[in-house]
Order: sequence, then C-alpha cells, then structure tokens
Amino acid sequence: MSPRSRGRRLRGMTSRLASTAALVLCAAGCDPLLNVAGSFFPAWMVATVLGVALTVAVRYVFAVAQLEPHLGPTVLVYASLGLLLTVVAWLVLYRA
Repeated sequence: MSPRSRGRRLRGMTSRLASTAALVLCAAGCDPLLNVAGSFFPAWMVATVLGVALTVAVRYVFAVAQLEPHLGPTVLVYASLGLLLTVVAWLVLYRA
C-alpha cells in the first residue's frame, strides 16, 4: 500500500468516525426524560428495566411449561428475547 493511499484511507476513517460521533451526540440530546419520584430518568432506562422484567417473567413461564430444555442456546434465546421485549416496551410506551 502506497503512502498516498494510506493517507486517503486514514482521512476516510477519520471522517466516518467524526460523522458517527456527531450523529450519536445529536441523537442523545433528543432522549425523552421522565419524572420519576422527583428525579429525571432517561426513557430508555425505563424501557430497559421493563424489558428485563418481562424477560424474567417469560423465563418462569417457559420453566413452568417445561419448554426451557427445548429452546436451544439459552444465552442467545434470552438475550434476544430481552432485546425484543425492550424494543417493544419502548414502542408501546413512547411511540404513539
């Protein structure tokens, strides 16, 4: 690789990194805040806690129904289920 192409590649990577950082910082300013007992919390924290609680509840339902041995890799199943329920909770609560 020539020094010239290495310089272009480095500038491109720096440009992409700066664009991504700017997008993340702008998006973070749009996060809705909720007043919970006099203290403001980001709405994503509420959705995450709700998603984790629902995942634990579904795990107990799977255990009682004796479906847990048939699920496959439980780490992947419960992580995916937690993410799914968190996103659904966010959509139900904040995207009317």
